[in-house]
Amino acid sequence: MLTRIVADISSNHRGDLEIATAMVGVAADLGIDTVKFQSWRAARLRPDFPDYEATLERHQRTQLSDEDHWTLKSACEERGVGFLTTCFDSDRIDFLATLGLKEIKVASPDCASYTMIGRLLEVFEHVIVSTGMSYDSEVEELARRFAGENITLLHCVSVYPTPPEQAHLARMRWLRDLGFPVGYSDHTMGVDAGKCAVAMGAEIVEKHFTLSRCLPGKDQAISGEPEEFAELVRWRDAVEALVGAAHPELTGEELRTREVYRGKWGDNT
Repeated sequence: MLTRIVADISSNHRGDLEIATAMVGVAADLGIDTVKFQSWRAARLRPDFPDYEATLERHQRTQLSDEDHWTLKSACEERGVGFLTTCFDSDRIDFLATLGLKEIKVASPDCASYTMIGRLLEVFEHVIVSTGMSYDSEVEELARRFAGENITLLHCVSVYPTPPEQAHLARMRWLRDLGFPVGYSDHTMGVDAGKCAVAMGAEIVEKHFTLSRCLPGKDQAISGEPEEFAELVRWRDAVEALVGAAHPELTGEELRTREVYRGKWGDNT
């Protein structure tokens, strides 16, 4: 598989475990490879955060309990879809380690949280880091500190939604030149940018996922609906089929054509 499609459920479950479980099922039916949740403790929100009371209430309402993590991981296993979560809070690392996950996600605001990333690398085999809102120097420092580590860097533009002219997918090439596998965390509307990222060789394409943009919630309106993810999966599969293998064997038809046309114009040695 050339590109892994990740449906970022984020908080679009609205704190309802039944909705979250249903979203896992829909994602599995669509052929999505991995669903991603978010892990934090609302009580850790810093008191000077803008609009603190409303933000705290929203995070309290939508945070996943330890039991919720286990339930959703089991739901993913039953449906054959990968379970991934974003570690927003270093206090969550010890618990997340108990889930037996091989990989973890780091969101763009923590691209330069080098201490936390280092701790995550001690616990998880693979760390995926989004690089939105980060200066080149911060990404380069991450690359210097963790050279040779099993990290995938995701190009990301932290504008919600991202206008197409601000997608700057060429940045994936720069990230790859730093020595890491690359992918794309997509905040544009529609799937054109995601398709382009697949065609450019992204190992991961991540996009916010919702059952309907009409539902209430902070991220619903900028998320992709099921039919859009279905289109992205079909595109990924078509690209994979077209790319094929670097050293395919000659087919019977091609061998027959070779017999006819080799030497057609004489002894071409």
